[in-house]
Order: sequence, then C-alpha cells, then structure tokens
Amino acid sequence: MEQRVNAYGHTNSAVHENMQSLIEQSGSVRKYAKDEIIYLQGDTAQSFCYIKKGSVKVYMNSVDGNEKTLNTARHGEIIGEGAFFDKKPRVSSAKALTNTEVIMIDKKRLTDIIAQHPTLAFELLEILANRIRLLSSQLDSMTFMQADARIAGLLLESEHNGSVAITHEEIANTVGVSRVTVSKALSRFAKAGCISTEYRRILIKSRELLKKIVQGD
Repeated sequence: MEQRVNAYGHTNSAVHENMQSLIEQSGSVRKYAKDEIIYLQGDTAQSFCYIKKGSVKVYMNSVDGNEKTLNTARHGEIIGEGAFFDKKPRVSSAKALTNTEVIMIDKKRLTDIIAQHPTLAFELLEILANRIRLLSSQLDSMTFMQADARIAGLLLESEHNGSVAITHEEIANTVGVSRVTVSKALSRFAKAGCISTEYRRILIKSRELLKKIVQGD
C-alpha cells in the first residue's frame, strides 16, 4: 500500500496493491478533461471513485460562494466514498486537475469484489479511518496553528515527487487565509531555503525546515 506521510505524522493511504489491481480489472474507465467536474456537492451518490490516472481536487462551496479545498487525490486513491456509504447527499465536489481517468465503484461492483475477497472490507475500513484522521488534523490546524505553520503543513502534505502543483489561491482556500498572506509566507519560505517557486508549482528544497515551521521551531 502506498502511504503519504503528512505534516502531522499521519498517513493518507492509497488503496492496497491487491485491491487496486482488482478495481482496475473490475470495470470501465471514465475519462475527464482538465477542469471537468466529476461529481457535485449535493448530488446523491450512487458510486465512489477510484483514480486510475491524473489528479483530482475535492472541495466544498459555502452558501455565499466561497470555496474550500479539502484534498488533492491522485492515482490509487478513492474519493466520494463517504456519501456512498452513508447514503446522504455529497458534502463536496470533485474536479479533474489534469486529464484524469476514473473507475466508478457502485454497490454491485463493490459487493462482487468483497464476496470474492472478504478481507478487502477491512482495507476499506482502514482507508475510511485514515480519511477521518486526516480531516481531524486539518480541523486542528485551522483551529490552533498559525498561518505559516498551516501553509508549511499543507505543502508537506501535498508534496509529490519533490514538488507541489498548487496555486496561491488553492493554498489560501485550503488553509483559510488570504492570497496575500500565502504570497508573503512563501516568500519567507524561499528566503529561508525551504522552497523555490515556479509557475503553478512549488519545489520542496527542505522538508526538515518546513517541518520545523509546522512545529513552531
């Protein structure tokens, strides 16, 4: 199983390799172009999504139109499972950040997989538990951590192959600060040797320095 360690020492787990293989063999692939909506907040969930290729932004919209990014999911991860299991309207939307391929897992498909491989039910429970832990960490950071620590934590959590493909606006929406605050924080991080910036991408130069910012050192 692939695990990505976030800034708080918790793991954001992708699907186990054996379950990943079963899912990829179990159904047809839906393709989404960059910026195309995969599902919308308020929809009734008939399925959840396994990301075969690409990356997806999961986000919420408030009644006054503000957007809050919850997660960026990539290959091997599942999204939209909460509303599928509790049979209530979706509390978030999902949009493709790149050209993306998704396998939709409905009740019949999931039942067939688990009937053949019952232990996979426990793997799903582990994924759900990790998701709850991640959301709890995000809530803690919003409540207790200063802006620089929240931004540094998000960079560590979102890092993939040494970089973070995220805009200043997306960072601001995710951690609950203004774009100006994000720009100033990233400038400080760059001067301290933590990161360097490119167009729509941030290169992580020192995870250790970012961890110290998260820890308030």
